[in-house]
Parts: sequence; C-alpha cells; structure tokens
Amino acid sequence: MPRNAGHFCFTVLTIALKVRRGMRMIMLVSMPLSAPHKPSPAPGVTQRAKAHITVTAAGDDSLITAAKKLARELSLPWVAAGETGADLQLVLTPEHLELRDGHDPRLGPVYVDFSHLDLRPYGANLSRRQPLARAMGKKNRTVVDATAGYCQDALLLALMGFRVTAIERSPVVAALAQDGLQRLATQAGLTLAQRLQLLTADARGLLPSIAPRPDAIYLDPMFPPKRKKSAAVKKEMRLLRVLVGDDPDATELFEISRRVALNRVVVKRPDDAAPLAPDPSMSIAGKLVRYDVYLSRNP
Repeated sequence: MPRNAGHFCFTVLTIALKVRRGMRMIMLVSMPLSAPHKPSPAPGVTQRAKAHITVTAAGDDSLITAAKKLARELSLPWVAAGETGADLQLVLTPEHLELRDGHDPRLGPVYVDFSHLDLRPYGANLSRRQPLARAMGKKNRTVVDATAGYCQDALLLALMGFRVTAIERSPVVAALAQDGLQRLATQAGLTLAQRLQLLTADARGLLPSIAPRPDAIYLDPMFPPKRKKSAAVKKEMRLLRVLVGDDPDATELFEISRRVALNRVVVKRPDDAAPLAPDPSMSIAGKLVRYDVYLSRNP
C-alpha cells in the first residue's frame, strides 16, 4: 500500500481521457470486496501490528446486512452501532466505508475517495512527463503494484494506460480501496476493463507465481519520513500504523521483486530517506518523494 501517504482522500473529475493521440473512454471494473487470495506471512519475518478491529454499520437495515456480510468476508467480529472497545472500527455508512479510531474520537475517519484527483487529459496526474510515469519507462506495459494500499498510484498507472495488478496484504485496507473504486465506478460511470485488478495477498508469496511476469514491479513500503508533519497528519498516520504496522520485510519483498520483474523495480521513497537497496540504476525526483529505479538483471 502507499505506506507514506499523508492524505487519504483522492478524486476523479473526468470520464473521457486522452490516451496519447486518441480519445479513449476508460472505465473501472466493479470488483467484489472479498478477494481470492489471503495474506500468508512468511515464517521468520516480524509480524505487522495486530489491532482489535470490529465491523459495524451506521444506517438502515440494508447497510447492516451489507456490513455483516463484509464482516464475514474479512473474518472480523460484527458489533452493533455504538459498541466500543475495539482499537479500530470499520464502519459502513450511507456515503462510504470508513475506518475509525476506537480510542480517539477526535481523529477523523479514514476512507478512500477519488474525487479530488485531477484526471484531466494531459493534467499533472496523468502526464507521462510526471515522475511516476517516467520511472516506469516508455516501453513497459504491465505493472504489479505490490504494496497497493488505497490504490491511488495503481489507479493513476491504470488510467495512464498501464495494465496493473494491485496487491494489498491487509484485507481491511483492500476493502477500503475497493469501496473507493466501486464508488468511482458508480458516480462517474467508469470501468477499467482489464486494466486494474485488486488482489488481497502477501506479495512475497504471490509474485513468484504471477504469469506472465510483469514488465515492472512498484513498491511503496512504509518508512516514516523525517520531515516534520502537522499534528492532524500525525494522527492519521498513527491510525494507519495501528492497522498495518511497519514493513520489516520490505527488503525481502524487494529481492523477490527483482527476481520476478522483467525490466525494472521502482521504489517510492521520501526524498530525505536512504534508498531501500544500494545503487539504484537511476532516481527520479518529485516534489516530496523520489522514485528509485533498479533495472532487472533477469533475461
């Protein structure tokens, strides 16, 4: 997942997007909240933080039924609205699926909303001149986002024309991302046919079996930046860390990715952080982050 994200609300403004010289209608496919793959941490690796998470609904009987179904799919306990005691609470509301801090009501909910993302043709987010696209390279077509999180970068890559498989090992985070994608499809009338697939799995176990092998693999591991953040952002990041913990296995995932990717591995890093692995082939800087590119040694 995008582990260094400080904001959790994103947006889509347009339906028709110019792809290179032509106009193409891009649509997002509706995918079930339950994914076919379950995370399976490798033995001997430090486990992520384990939080007590419950599921509830804030709405009518139809929402309660849907939330109970989600609780079963995620193997999480269902509780009635208003019950307390959980570290985190996944709440289905009439507007969206959101994650609430069970101990600090002052902390606002976390949810995925793509409505503020600038997707105008040739806009900053979809320009092939922006750092993310340049890091992926001109000739690569298939990408695995192995730490997909809320799927912001996976969505951008898909809308740029890449074929993206997004992998997120936290079922709760994947459910939040799926909710954002489904609302985008409903509100904007979009599908992304055969462009974006979201899976819930531990990428370390899934990557070696992916066929055909992707041109590029994208990693955005959770490494806290040194840059001073506002108190509000710190609270959001603390809530996220309660849910997913750190990524102590990021180096292991990188090594697996480098064996699998046909062309390159791209690692997103805070601009003041050391590279995940030494001697990247190149680095492409953005305003607050950089993309370290490691060219593959595989045939």
